[in-house]
Amino acid sequence: MKNKNLSFTVLALAIASALIVLACQKQVQMAEYKKYENDAAVPRISVEDAKKEVDAGTAVIVDARGDGAFKSERIAGALNIPLGATEDKFATLPKDKKIIVYCS
Repeated sequence: MKNKNLSFTVLALAIASALIVLACQKQVQMAEYKKYENDAAVPRISVEDAKKEVDAGTAVIVDARGDGAFKSERIAGALNIPLGATEDKFATLPKDKKIIVYCS
């Protein structure tokens, strides 16, 4: 479980970093992202709470796995934005909602 949490944390931080770089390059105004001191400081969300937020329309789920894994099985409504995705994939993210990222 610790390795899964570490993978999730690293991936979430990588996506957040990519979004920040993209915003700087495009001069797009985006929300500020917080840097965390360590993996333990990165917020976690339960499946139940994630579902509540998605159902309420206040969050979206991003599947950070590759296209093959996404096509074979995924959370309904999740956006597929794998690590190393092109700029146009990141542009699909809403700017007014919480982004919940998951991977395998």
